[in-house]
Amino acid sequence: MELNEGRRRLDREAWLLLLISGLFAAATALSNTFVNVYLWKINGRFALIGWFNLVSYVAMAAAFVAAGRLAKRVDRVVVVRLGVALQAVFYLSVLILGRESAGHVTLLGAFMGIGAGFFWLAFNLLYFEITERDNRDVFNGVNGLLISAAGIVAPMLSGWIIKRLDQLTGYRIIFSLSLGTFLLAVLISFFLKRRRAAGRFRLADILRLGVRRGSRWHWVSLAMIAQGAREGVFAFLIGLLVYIAAKDEWVLGTFLAVSSLVSLVTYYLAGRLMRPGWRDECILVGALMAGVAGLPILWELNTWTLFILGVGAALFSPLYLVPLTSTAFDVIGESQKTARFRVEFVVCRELFLSAGRVLSLLLFLWWVERAPSPEQLRWLVLAVGFAPVFAWLAIRHVPLPEGKGR
Repeated sequence: MELNEGRRRLDREAWLLLLISGLFAAATALSNTFVNVYLWKINGRFALIGWFNLVSYVAMAAAFVAAGRLAKRVDRVVVVRLGVALQAVFYLSVLILGRESAGHVTLLGAFMGIGAGFFWLAFNLLYFEITERDNRDVFNGVNGLLISAAGIVAPMLSGWIIKRLDQLTGYRIIFSLSLGTFLLAVLISFFLKRRRAAGRFRLADILRLGVRRGSRWHWVSLAMIAQGAREGVFAFLIGLLVYIAAKDEWVLGTFLAVSSLVSLVTYYLAGRLMRPGWRDECILVGALMAGVAGLPILWELNTWTLFILGVGAALFSPLYLVPLTSTAFDVIGESQKTARFRVEFVVCRELFLSAGRVLSLLLFLWWVERAPSPEQLRWLVLAVGFAPVFAWLAIRHVPLPEGKGR
């Protein structure tokens, strides 16, 4: 990847932010999927897992607004630090509660959601301020590489630890490792330069722009809802279904590692080869193929068909995620006027993503009340898997950067 060529070069601040993102990804990869499995082993109900994730997404949306106000009045580096620290508090709470965690999923979901909301709001603000249009795809590619690398090593380590030890002891060890990794990310955040913003927090104006048909931000907002709809269910359900089918944490860890390895290669290629003029085609191909990868589960829902789904999603999702993210931030930075409201734009973007996640979780909870078996969930998984196609239908209305035609 040509990181030192002209304006595509990433500076020290960008690399520090990438390091924090990598540590956050490592801590998350160690435990996040296994938290859902842990709750499943304690309770065994899809509805409880769905409620935990729904609370997390709602708390995340509320945290975006609170973090936006804080970033506008104080400093976004402080906000990213708070987000990572709150994630550490979540894992500390799980360690303290142990088997009682299933009885406190509302509290735990709130901790996880608020921490994630603070982190991602500040991360995206810093990402916008540190990168430029010319190196944004490079940053996204490198960030995807780090996330994928963490996703290769961490889940296999978690699965191996749980397999080798008494299972509850194994879970406590991986949750402790996540806690320590989050604390390390907090320490590194002190090396980032402080970045303040001035002016009133005018979120309502940007939200109105998001629902005003015809504006570029309206199409970006619709695309974010579609992206969030897929993420809301896929973020926890696919890994949980793999565990239910295999009944083995090592198999789950291997599944997550293989998916991340494939994703790493795709992110590398996307970061190196992606050009602004290709974004439309990449989003369409990536969205369609990520959905097609789920078709084998229609014949049978087992470990192998779920592996095909996971690996296929890992192969094609970066093709639409990298250009979709870059396009959204290009719209935010298209003029000095819009860039002045970057805090509000980033909060708005995250709220629309959260809206998509919440909608898909509500659909999931409705579904499992009527069709609670894993086999009956495959229709929901397949439908949600094609949601990014609607993101392409929306984002294609946004003109390409630098005046390039379609």
